[in-house]
Amino acid sequence: MRIFHSVARSGGFRAAAQELHLTQSAVSQAVKQLEVKLNQPLLIRDRPVRLTQAGRRLYRYVDDQLQQEQAVLADLSRLARGLDQQLSVAIDSTNNRFAGANLIHTFIGRWPEARLRLVEQPSRAIVQAVMSGEVELGLGPFQTRMDRFSSAPLYNEHRLLMISPKHPLHRAEMTAKELQRIPLVVSSLDEPDQRPYQEKLRDNFRMIWQISSLNVRLNLIDRGLAVGYISTEVTRQLSHIQHFRALNEFDFARIERQVGLFYRKDRDLSPVAQDFIEVCRRYWVDGPGHSSRSE
Repeated sequence: MRIFHSVARSGGFRAAAQELHLTQSAVSQAVKQLEVKLNQPLLIRDRPVRLTQAGRRLYRYVDDQLQQEQAVLADLSRLARGLDQQLSVAIDSTNNRFAGANLIHTFIGRWPEARLRLVEQPSRAIVQAVMSGEVELGLGPFQTRMDRFSSAPLYNEHRLLMISPKHPLHRAEMTAKELQRIPLVVSSLDEPDQRPYQEKLRDNFRMIWQISSLNVRLNLIDRGLAVGYISTEVTRQLSHIQHFRALNEFDFARIERQVGLFYRKDRDLSPVAQDFIEVCRRYWVDGPGHSSRSE
């Protein structure tokens, strides 16, 4: 039928043979076999050839099928190049600050035409964004309850309760009573049963400030206005806060959490999301993030 379509469109067997890179004899035989199969003539063999009534009907059918085929092939080509693909990721402030740009750079190199949406959110908000379907992937610390998610762990994170020596209440070794007078600044605030350390935090601080911006939290601690839990990666990367002191005199001053990617168990991941997980694995397992995160 492809050969018949070419003959009818080009007006002759020779032109169709040149277009299809076949011999003129092969083209003629193919059309003749089609006419035998259908038990009726399709062409009036003049110069140029003309279509019979049956030929016109078959031509319209084949032409529609070929156009649909071309549309499907074009769609598949667009998918292969990342067109019509969208990746939506919610990421916590620490990972976004130190790894976000590198992850995006690698990802767009692999999917140059994909649409990308990356939003920075507190860790608890990331869980809610993934569960609601607002984003496909979450990248940040795992929470206590992750039963409804599939996960891809990347590294273990250590967060220390830190204070600036500039704080007027700072001592070489502080007491619980002194600490209670200082606000704790956090990115998000949950119910006590939502995070294993939250109950201890509320027991040991009279005031808790909820501020999503990492820069603002660090600035408040640096000015001697609050204390906060800070990832060891943050203090390692930022020289201007390396004078902060970890309040190791308190048994709740250290939090260890697993960090990675997670997504809803009841939803199949898109190809771009699957590849973004691979990008993150290569970054933290084999790339520049490996040595610092595994310490």
